[in-house]
Amino acid sequence: MSPTPATRPANDSVSEEERITKRQKITSTESVAHQFHDGLMENESLQTIRKAFMESKPYLHCKIDKLMNDDLLRRVRKEIFNELHFTLKETDIYKVHQTGDLANLDGLPKDELNRLSSLFELRNAIYSPEFREFISSVTDSGPLSGSKTDMSINNYKEGCHLLNHDDVIGTRRVSYILYLTDPDEPWDPKYGGALELYPVIEKGTPANEPTVIIPPQWNQFVMFTVQPGHSFHSVEEVVPEGKPRLSISGWFHIPQEGEPGYQKEREAGESKSSLEQLQEENDTSANYVHYSSPKVDDETLSEETIKTLSHWMNPHYLNIKILKQMAERFYDESAVQCKEILNKELFAKFQAATTKMDNEQLEKGLIAPHGTGVGEGWETYGPPHRLRYMTLSQDQTKAGETAQLFADLKSKFESEAFRQWLAVVAQLKPQGYRGQARRFRPGHDYTLATTNTRGQAVLDVTFCLATTPNAQANALWESGECGGYECYMSPHDEEEDPATYKAADEEGALLTMTAGCNELSLVLRDAGVMRFIKYISARAPGSRWDVAFEYDLPEEEEEDE
Repeated sequence: MSPTPATRPANDSVSEEERITKRQKITSTESVAHQFHDGLMENESLQTIRKAFMESKPYLHCKIDKLMNDDLLRRVRKEIFNELHFTLKETDIYKVHQTGDLANLDGLPKDELNRLSSLFELRNAIYSPEFREFISSVTDSGPLSGSKTDMSINNYKEGCHLLNHDDVIGTRRVSYILYLTDPDEPWDPKYGGALELYPVIEKGTPANEPTVIIPPQWNQFVMFTVQPGHSFHSVEEVVPEGKPRLSISGWFHIPQEGEPGYQKEREAGESKSSLEQLQEENDTSANYVHYSSPKVDDETLSEETIKTLSHWMNPHYLNIKILKQMAERFYDESAVQCKEILNKELFAKFQAATTKMDNEQLEKGLIAPHGTGVGEGWETYGPPHRLRYMTLSQDQTKAGETAQLFADLKSKFESEAFRQWLAVVAQLKPQGYRGQARRFRPGHDYTLATTNTRGQAVLDVTFCLATTPNAQANALWESGECGGYECYMSPHDEEEDPATYKAADEEGALLTMTAGCNELSLVLRDAGVMRFIKYISARAPGSRWDVAFEYDLPEEEEEDE
């Protein structure tokens, strides 16, 4: 439901007695019904909400239009903007402005807590025995912990988003969001920021597109049970400037040790986090196609090869002196980029076809409906908890010009001539390949960080054609502010929290390549190295089109390297 919050250390000057006193407020038996919307806690309301919850699709969830006392929530919103500091957090899976965990409110000095008295009151009401019993009755989830609070404030400003995941971490039982959008201006769905719920094709594999979309509104409360392999959801990007999607979100947990209903064996059976699932071995594209011969000349290009490549490649990159220089750079850096890789004639065809399709299907600054771009030889590819983009469909009988161009270029990457060119530039002998032609649509597409699990290095080769109608668009891609860049990251430390995603600008980043136009990149990716293509923002000037291949290398070559 939300990124894992960074916690704020409790103030050591607060005595243990004070902390216990504050914690007791959560477990107090005093009625909190007056802090919620009138009639919410009554049996008739509970049964109505429970019925909607039990009949919901694609998995158990419900929406309560008015949760809290309106006056209390307005005071909370005012305190948040006046007293709290937000930190921008961005990784492969999300971009959001966030506070620390509100569990740490108990550790604040008295004067600070007084300035957040309404927020403290709200948090204690949500985790009160009375409301926990209400949630348990609605969801049929059994007892919920009163000692483990897990709650943070998220401010989704322009460009902020949260990609597909299932919320499975640790002892989470029920996920929730309480929206604090502008109480005096209804949220327009075209602003984005909707909660999207995905059905599953089979357990653990969500469909490529959601079937339930819930735009945020003031005082609206959405909750669902955390169901491993089922509760897949995302938060749509917020597109306008000056329209923050403010919310309080968190989880109710199963009982902890010492609480009624605690089951040790249940806690021991915790499910794997989304990140742990991504780090496991996965093969989301076709298996490697192996070349008929393991031998390939890595010294020079034959005349026949040069002739074949000249039909589509810039002559500059067929000059053996240039290739030798590139080989030296690749040897030193394990990566090299080739600008203007397609010859002028072919590039003009690609540029015209891709720009035309983008102009016909995309509206600048707005998120296109799900399913945009399907047809004319293209289809949506997933599953979205790992990646989502368009790729060439199996049936190309009704392919449009763009699909035909990319299908032809893809076949060039599979050719023996291109294999020989790679051998000269990389001084490596590709033994097999797998690859796709792809289109990443603004407001929809991405790949999450996945690991090279083959046990040896692979050669990544990617042709990128980001839509750049003008110099301003080119500068936006180069800035990385609209996403679309490809990032290589070092493996995560085994001691790190499995729920934590690293940001691209943290220490783990090895290489970041912005989306270029008519560029070819070669990267030698070692075993264990992760990579992703950042979500393409709705503010992007168009799609990121590419042809991405991964070439298998013989083990001897890796040992030599």
